Amino acid sequence: MAILTLVFGRDILGTFEINKAKMIVGRAEDCDIVIDNLAVSRHHVIIEKKGSDLTVNDLDSNNGTFINGQRITGPTALTFGDEIGIGKHILAFDSHSKRSKLDASTLGEAQPDMDSPARGTMFVEPDKMDKMQKKVAATFKAHLKVVGTSSPNGLISLEKTDTIFGKSGDCDIKIKGVFASRHHAILSRVEKGFQLMNLAILSPTRVNGLRIEGTVYLCDGDEIAMGRSKFIFHSQC
Repeated sequence: MAILTLVFGRDILGTFEINKAKMIVGRAEDCDIVIDNLAVSRHHVIIEKKGSDLTVNDLDSNNGTFINGQRITGPTALTFGDEIGIGKHILAFDSHSKRSKLDASTLGEAQPDMDSPARGTMFVEPDKMDKMQKKVAATFKAHLKVVGTSSPNGLISLEKTDTIFGKSGDCDIKIKGVFASRHHAILSRVEKGFQLMNLAILSPTRVNGLRIEGTVYLCDGDEIAMGRSKFIFHSQC
């Protein structure tokens, strides 16, 4: 299941299933995803679905639309893990169907800049918006250092919402070891930082030498062991 998660700062404001051929995002009440903030145009961006392909296109908004911090100038393909920047908000594109939807009572409240749906869109200078989007996109930046190597390939940037470890060809990071599982663990970027979930049985994931049964939140400097592979987690949060 493909979903969009609306994030403001470190608060998740809601999740939306991509279940239509076209979805409009903006400040107007008739949008499929409403973002009540003056930096967002009434009809800001359109997300179109054709088969399994998705594209994002800005609707001539005042402040533009960004993918992973880069301003888009036309229809742009959307891939899992991408983050759509709209004003100070992020729509994270995710396919992790195991993640439960948030109860409405737990959702945070956006902190708008003098918001009122009846007012016009607040214009932000393009250079300021570009800088703001790069800052927003970097809110949860982190990487893994592969233990035992000093090559440039020894640093793995965690750009996606979900990073899957294992021996299977569809995994993002391959794991070594006879007892390593096809899908060994999943590292997810969530509202509180980064969360690691063990999926293995024969050779469970360990953090700082301790076996994890379910999920744990990672801290800067934690050592992760899976099969014969080891990583050091570094976060800039």
